Amino acid sequence: MRHSQWQSLLKSGNNCFDHQQLDEAETFYLQAYDLLSEARGDDPHSSELLMAWICTCHNLTSLYEVLGYLDLSLEYLMIPHEYLMKISEANYLNDDMKLTAFKGINITLPAIILFTNNHADCDGCRLQLPSLQKVMGQETSSIH
Repeated sequence: MRHSQWQSLLKSGNNCFDHQQLDEAETFYLQAYDLLSEARGDDPHSSELLMAWICTCHNLTSLYEVLGYLDLSLEYLMIPHEYLMKISEANYLNDDMKLTAFKGINITLPAIILFTNNHADCDGCRLQLPSLQKVMGQETSSIH
């Protein structure tokens, strides 16, 4: 996969999103998500691909939030966060990968907290609340 392919898809998606062409934005974002997911499988140690994938997930989150699909929006916040949590806890990965995961968690966790605070009535948020509180406790203990 060429670097510019997923970048072009994200730019097109952002342009459509900015112009309220939400169906088109979704198409571009989902194509970028698929490309980046595949590329991460081929190069799982690439922090650039990982961060681009997280960004794409967050773009999908914003899109589905605007459309009112809150459970789906939360799902695209949780997918990268749960992946990063697994990486950070894996004993077989090197310290560089764990550091990249921790940096990613510092992006995903605040976004999840903000989303759940803004949408406390969301069914998915209520279901995720116990696991999110556990994660927040782990984050606090790992910082100290």
